Amino acid sequence: MNPGPPPSLPSRGLRVKSPPLYLAELRALFSWIRSSPRCVEPISLDGRALVEVVPLLEIAEGIYAVADLPVLYVPRFRTLIVADIHLGFEEEMSSKGIYLPRVQLKKACEIVERAASITRANTLIVAGDLKHKFEKLGRREAKDVREFVEFATKIFDRIVLVRGNHDTFVYWLRRKYGIEIYDKLWLGDILVVHGHRELDPYDNPKIVVLGHEHPSITLRDVLGSLSKVPCFLVTPLRRGCIAVVLPACGVYQSGTPVTTMRETYLSPILRMEAMLEEAQPFALIEGEGLFALPRLKDLEEVLKGFEYLI
Repeated sequence: MNPGPPPSLPSRGLRVKSPPLYLAELRALFSWIRSSPRCVEPISLDGRALVEVVPLLEIAEGIYAVADLPVLYVPRFRTLIVADIHLGFEEEMSSKGIYLPRVQLKKACEIVERAASITRANTLIVAGDLKHKFEKLGRREAKDVREFVEFATKIFDRIVLVRGNHDTFVYWLRRKYGIEIYDKLWLGDILVVHGHRELDPYDNPKIVVLGHEHPSITLRDVLGSLSKVPCFLVTPLRRGCIAVVLPACGVYQSGTPVTTMRETYLSPILRMEAMLEEAQPFALIEGEGLFALPRLKDLEEVLKGFEYLI
């Protein structure tokens, strides 16, 4: 398939309008968003603020978030990157007596199709955890994986799986569909890994893209109810490069709260190397867009006076 030429790219200074304040627990965060150089004051319409969902927003050098999707776009390589789809999760939960609507496959297909239509990318990289079960390939899981790959091959010329800790029993995809499978992948000076292992001490990337963490911002409203907002997390690493952490693509992978406390993280890359005080989250709100938040050390400070957690 020839998706056509890529779209023109915005600059890092692109202005984004503030979101409608329909989520009470996000008001404190959005008060920061309005002061961001990327944002302008909202235009009121019948008591609601108008929203401009930006197709592409640069969150690290040469790496763009795509609209309101848990997807990165690398225009140099016309490549989309997603992570943590966890196909087969519903089957795993049903074996434990928990019955969930089967939506992981449908949502994953919608996400990559929409991202491809925005960017005209010709390559898809799954940065780990395409599937969910560890110990075997489930019957329904295999069907979901097969349908996802067959769907994706109609859109992309090249599909790559960078193996995650859940990606057992996947080499049949190489034989049947020609899917490339690696433990890590270089795109020029960008290193793509899943994130469940430490980085090689000799690797010297400019940017590391990883999943595994399922980053989110957790908020508690005045009634004590908790909600999670998925986010990208961009953080410097001690080895002198930048890490960009993808939110999970899976619907049921709600996420690990981002914080300056390194012991709370799943990825050894973040636990051992991230300079978390300087990390910046980008809140991802479906239907609204992507919103730059303050650095974690500043965000934790401002939220001390509210009924919120991160």
